[in-house]
Order: sequence, then structure tokens, then C-alpha cells
Amino acid sequence: MNKPISNWGTQPRRKRTPNMLSAGEELHLLRAWQQRGDQRAREKVITAFSPMAGAMAKRALAGSQTAEADLLQQANIGLMKAADRFDLDRGYRFSTYAVWWVRAEIQDYKLANRSIVRRPNSADLRKSIANLSRIDEAVSNDPSISKADADTRVARALGVSPRRLNDLREQVSGLDFSLNVPSLGDDGDDRIARLVDPVSMEDADTMNRHDIKTLRALLVEMIGALPDREREIIVATQLQDPPATLEVLGIHFGISRERVRQLRERGFERLRTTMGQRDLEMEYFV
Repeated sequence: MNKPISNWGTQPRRKRTPNMLSAGEELHLLRAWQQRGDQRAREKVITAFSPMAGAMAKRALAGSQTAEADLLQQANIGLMKAADRFDLDRGYRFSTYAVWWVRAEIQDYKLANRSIVRRPNSADLRKSIANLSRIDEAVSNDPSISKADADTRVARALGVSPRRLNDLREQVSGLDFSLNVPSLGDDGDDRIARLVDPVSMEDADTMNRHDIKTLRALLVEMIGALPDREREIIVATQLQDPPATLEVLGIHFGISRERVRQLRERGFERLRTTMGQRDLEMEYFV
């Protein structure tokens, strides 16, 4: 997990490794790759930032059943995509941009490989989750029923085994926890910090400590200004690890998957407008 903002200033400066590149070397190699198709230049960039990508992959392994080699491979794919898309004229260091692509590739891979219990992608399973809270409440209101009997009745009503009932409850409780924890304030900084990760950057001269803190503060402010559902959806799909699916969010809010997608896009559009007014680019935040 990323370090909280308040602790970042105490982190020791990383020692320069043999493969680390200066700002000028980065720009020279990336220009050679993008403008002349120089594969060796691209390989040097990937090699230089592989330690950063590897560290992010190892952090993502916590609580995951994914093989380390698979996540490392995805992290390097993220580096390759970043090298392909990096804007040579913006003035930021490559690590500042690459961290988004590495994280996106890791999260996409973890999401794609989650089990069906964690991803309600069948109509029957979605229906079961939607009915679970209602049936649970109805049964628990009868004081004469023991917990074991209540579980049996709920499982029977849903047409699932007691073991699957526990899985469904984990699915629902996991989502409730992620959405009900404040997205801003005392706990919010840590989630916002996942978007701007100085611990994962090697030596970002242009984006200094003040810039990092300023960007985080802007994120907290802009996301906090969104309407409640748009804010919760963006937090759940962009900041939560692993991210919530549109299907699960639809169940949580009692709306369709498409409606969740529309609310997310509306939230993004509000952020783009606000960022445009402050001369910021969306690509550095999502």
C-alpha cells in the first residue's frame, strides 16, 4: 500500500542505480524510440524503470492469488505503453507518467482474473446478491430464529448452498466497506495517493515535493466537489484496489450497469472541466 502523504517527506532519497537515467537521457531515448523507432532506446528505458514497475507489482501481490511473474509481466507491459504514449513536450519525468500505465495494467489484469465469486457476471448471481440484503433483514427480524437457522433459511430462499451464501455476503460486505469508508478527509488522502505515487518515482526533478502535494490537494478538492453517487463510483472504479465492477455498483445503487457507466462518465466530464479551468490534463489523474 502506498505511504500516506504525511509520511512521504521522511522517505530517504533513493540511491542512483547503474541503469537510472537522467532527465536528458530519458528524453533522448524516448525521442529516439517515438520518432525513429529505435528499439534499443526503448529497451534501455524499460530496463531503467523495471525496478519501479517491479516494486509496484510486488505491492499489488498483497492479498492476491495472482502469480508474481504474471504481475511483473503486466507491469512491464505498462512501461511499454507509457513509452509509446509519453508526451515529449510536457516537461515531466517519464516515471511521473509511467506509474499510471503500470498501475492500470496491474489492476486490469487482477480484475480480469478474479473468480466468479468476486465478479457477479451471471444473471443468477447478480439476482442473488440483489436479494440477499432484503432476505437477510426479513429473517433477522424474527428473534425466535437462531443464526444457524437464519443462514439456512436465507440460503434456501436464494437457492444457494450455505458456503455460497458466505461467498455472497463477502461480496456484498466488501463493496459496502469500500464505498462507506470516507473517500476524503482522514482516510481519503491515502486513496487519493494511489494516483500520485512519489514512492514509485525514481528522481522526478520537474515534479518536486510541493508539486506532488499540490496535485493531491487538488484531487481531494475536485473529487470531493462531485455529486455523491458520481464521487462514490469514481472512487470505487478508479481508486479502489481491486476496483469495483459496474455490475456490482449497479446492484449497490439499485440501478443498471449502463446507468453506472453514465454517472461515471458524467463525473469524469465534471473533472475534465474543472481541470481544464486549472490548466491540468486528465491523463495524469486516471
